[in-house]
Amino acid sequence: MGGKTTISVLEGNNFVVSDLRGDIDASLSEPLGLFAWDTRFLSRWLLTVDGQRPNVLSTDDLDYFYVQFFLVPGTGTVYVDSDLSIIRKRAVGNGFHEEVTILNHKDKPVDLKVRMEAAADFADLFEVKDALKKKGEFYQRIESDRLVLGYRREQFIRETSITSDASADIDEHGLSFAVHIEPHGEWTASLEVVTVLVGFGENHKEATGGHGGSQARSEMRRSLEKLGEALPRLSCDWPSLQVTYRRNLVDLAALRFFPLTLPGQALPAAG
Repeated sequence: MGGKTTISVLEGNNFVVSDLRGDIDASLSEPLGLFAWDTRFLSRWLLTVDGQRPNVLSTDDLDYFYVQFFLVPGTGTVYVDSDLSIIRKRAVGNGFHEEVTILNHKDKPVDLKVRMEAAADFADLFEVKDALKKKGEFYQRIESDRLVLGYRREQFIRETSITSDASADIDEHGLSFAVHIEPHGEWTASLEVVTVLVGFGENHKEATGGHGGSQARSEMRRSLEKLGEALPRLSCDWPSLQVTYRRNLVDLAALRFFPLTLPGQALPAAG
């Protein structure tokens, strides 16, 4: 993979940096996480199957806002003909939506323990850079169908809400799934990670629009099409120039910033 050790996807004010498995395990040397509004809303997001982290086969990050991770269960080596395969699909945009699919290639059913560990340190970008400690209060809250990770300092509140459309046992550190897959069948869980900002006149909740990764991707592509309609069009008989121009438009879209003071409006995040 050319020495690359991380994958980044972004949209507007949100970006996710993970390892090649799709996992987030932030440390001083690895500033991974879900970042929004200059704050890290997830510092841990680890997938395990039967207690083991999967191995990487490949990744697909052709879109700046969408990435796929192709994995196999951890066995100590990737040079095996695995009976199971795992696909993680992640679309970022006002938090992120993730679909985890496990395919059973066996001629018999399998029962698995699937776990998604989650934690948030709510570090701002300076705290991430300099490893500074926060002065407020951290908390976790389990509601009927969601895990809420939070940070409070006086009236300043930041929260990360995590839900799944698949039945899960939820505790303060993540979600656990008891998975049964029939021969040559598959299992999928759609997880929604939502960021919440409250304080100092703010009351803002970001959501990816429900459990639907394809819906999130469609919205991103419509946004790109709308941007393209507002910009000059290039017509020429040099295909390479057309591809370069299109790529520059996509890069410009990736740099858009959506300020709270201008709802529905975008500004360039870099000059």
